Amino acid sequence: MERSTSPQVLDGDDPDVDSADDSVAVDLVISPEDSLKLSSGGSRRIRRFKQEWLKKFWFLRYSPTLNEMWCHVCRQYTVPSSRTSAFIVGSKQFKIHTIKLHSQSNLHRKCLQLYKLRMHPEKTEAMCRSMTLLFNAAYHLAAEGRPPLGPAAAGRAAEEEDLAEKMRLSPFLSVIMDAQNDDLFSDTVAVYVQFLSYEGSPNTEFLSLQRLGMPSVDGYLQALDRAFGVLGLRFQDLLVVGLGVDGTNISAGTRASLYVAVQKTFPWILCLPIMIQRPHLEVLDAISGKELCCLEDLETNLKQLLSFYRYSPRMMAELRGTAPTLSEETEFLGDIRAIRWIIGEPNVLNALIKDYLEVVAHLKEISSQTQRADAAAVALSLLQFLLDYQSVKLIYFLLDVIAVLSRLAFTFQGENHFLVSQVEAKIEDAILEIGQLVDFPGEYLQEFEENFRESFNGVALKNLHVAESKFQSIREKICTRSQGILSQRLDLHSRPFAKACRVLDLNTWPHGREALQAYGEEEVQLILDHMDSLPCRGVEARGDLLGEWKDLKADYLSTNGFKEVLAHVCRYRQGFPLLNRVLQAVRVLPGSTSCCDKGRASLQKMCKNNRSRLSLEQMNDLLTVAVNGPPIAHFDGKRALDSWFEEKSGRPLPAEVPSRRAAAGQESVLLSVDANTELYPDV
Repeated sequence: MERSTSPQVLDGDDPDVDSADDSVAVDLVISPEDSLKLSSGGSRRIRRFKQEWLKKFWFLRYSPTLNEMWCHVCRQYTVPSSRTSAFIVGSKQFKIHTIKLHSQSNLHRKCLQLYKLRMHPEKTEAMCRSMTLLFNAAYHLAAEGRPPLGPAAAGRAAEEEDLAEKMRLSPFLSVIMDAQNDDLFSDTVAVYVQFLSYEGSPNTEFLSLQRLGMPSVDGYLQALDRAFGVLGLRFQDLLVVGLGVDGTNISAGTRASLYVAVQKTFPWILCLPIMIQRPHLEVLDAISGKELCCLEDLETNLKQLLSFYRYSPRMMAELRGTAPTLSEETEFLGDIRAIRWIIGEPNVLNALIKDYLEVVAHLKEISSQTQRADAAAVALSLLQFLLDYQSVKLIYFLLDVIAVLSRLAFTFQGENHFLVSQVEAKIEDAILEIGQLVDFPGEYLQEFEENFRESFNGVALKNLHVAESKFQSIREKICTRSQGILSQRLDLHSRPFAKACRVLDLNTWPHGREALQAYGEEEVQLILDHMDSLPCRGVEARGDLLGEWKDLKADYLSTNGFKEVLAHVCRYRQGFPLLNRVLQAVRVLPGSTSCCDKGRASLQKMCKNNRSRLSLEQMNDLLTVAVNGPPIAHFDGKRALDSWFEEKSGRPLPAEVPSRRAAAGQESVLLSVDANTELYPDV
């Protein structure tokens, strides 16, 4: 049978369609106005020039009378042999892809060099070579956290422009706010943004370091707005779908209030738990108090013990010969008085229990030396602490609790991006594991009980009977309160969606054919309901997501399985357009703290000796280079030099993205986010 020929609209998988050409609507319906422009026998709609391209590509020009666009730079500076180029004589190929290809062509680059030399005659070739060397040196210093040289800020400008473009092109974004862990930076918050790269993989980059006007919900919200404003963007104009708050300097109550405030204005934003580098410090901050004063007593005694050795060269020398492991850890700590929680340092506690017998013997020796009366009195007091049954047993128990929390934190410190359901599951596992420590001893406490037979490794401990009755009560309180702190990281509003995402993990799929056929439909429907709440176009034409889910499971059965659901959907997204859309949102949700860890390390390095001399802008410059910048070997000094020249001359930056000083009143990305879906090729 002969098929009838009818005009066809370019579908979402046509490789010629790209994100900026939002003339192709998401619901793939031709408007009556456009239908008149289709030729009777043609198969494609006529494209129109988009005025927004003039803002996006500074070199582009357009004549409505001729209905042609051309490159202003190439038309002025091209050689005669290239006069036939479409972007010189005039082009009607109104596709952003065509413009991008031209901007990357050798012809355009050569003409751009001539244009820059004409605009900056002072930029001689010899001078540019010398300046490039200086910029490379400045970048090297900045990447190492050294005080910035003036031109190093130009490197940040280039990085900011790239980041702004990536954020605009990503269909969804997530934000991570790091309230730091160091009292030195308690008045600042670092803001990171997670987006989808051109390849479709999630990337996280540093956005801005902001000063907190006040450590409250309003203070954090204002800092968030200012962070986006650095790039000339507005938080409300971008489709942010996830928020994570990190750092022990923000309390659990403030974090919960912040989530409530954000979801009140943006109900579709999921507030998700991301684990800080050292969660046991947060737990110790929260659970220490009148009912658990034993923790502060243990902390005080342990600091006195370490200070007794640390601040006396003679004692430190004796400790090196007696207990080398503990002496090494004590020296590494530096100023004992500045340590937040000594009992939160597992290396110190491990060193103490390893060298326990040697330290006790050394203190006994000092306490008996009448010629050293002051030291003998302190040593006698410290002996009372080390020979107390409750103190020793509590150290072993705390090591079990810290071990659980450290394993949890370590899981999220790698570069891997976890599904939100996996994050939830790992936190719930940690809560369960801590609960088991109430009745069953962990690895460390079991070691203590095995070595205790009327005495501990031959050392007679005191207050056995009184301490044992109190210890079980202390044990229960520590576990219960630690579980509560972890539970507060799980936002009740976001948990249903996070749990539903487990169906995207192949490890959760049942093996039986019958069980798999009905598996996940309830969860997929819940995900769909949340996607419906997103303020973007195309929701009314979403189609049958459940149908795609059934097709996905059918693929699994027919192909003998595939390694990962996400990769399969992205690879065959033409058959799973809605599931692919869901995965784009899910993949940008925060699930790792590696960006925060890297930022903190860089911040501490750069401010170690220069904190008082660095302004907030300089710290931003250094952090942007350290976290977002390329490796030193791949740094393009020429581009930074061009940016610096443009800033010095006051002329507009010759780049294809708006500068960081662009006006915030740009066209809302929120309304055109669906057009960005096809930016990301197969993964």
